[in-house]
Amino acid sequence: PARRATTALRSRPRPPAVSRAAFVRALLSVAGTAPLAAAAPPARAKREAAAVAGTKNDPKYQACASTCMYECTKPKADEQKTRAACLPECKVKCATTKQQLQMGVPKKE
Repeated sequence: PARRATTALRSRPRPPAVSRAAFVRALLSVAGTAPLAAAAPPARAKREAAAVAGTKNDPKYQACASTCMYECTKPKADEQKTRAACLPECKVKCATTKQQLQMGVPKKE
């Protein structure tokens, strides 16, 4: 039988074995402490969250209103409410401030 020629894939040397500890040390030296710092929200995000708290742009209010509107407008038996009919109910259910109960956005003076 004829002998096969060795391919480039078979003739490559294997990389040296690296221990897990050496790998982690090398990874941390390259990455530094960036993964640990990424867990804390930036100060700007805290200021922005405080600025929208209690307004119509508050993420908690918007999520509640969205879920309420979905549940309210789902067809139930032979009846289905319109968004206009559901809006007052959902505002009362989700609003935590007077501004969230109002129609529109108050003018800034």
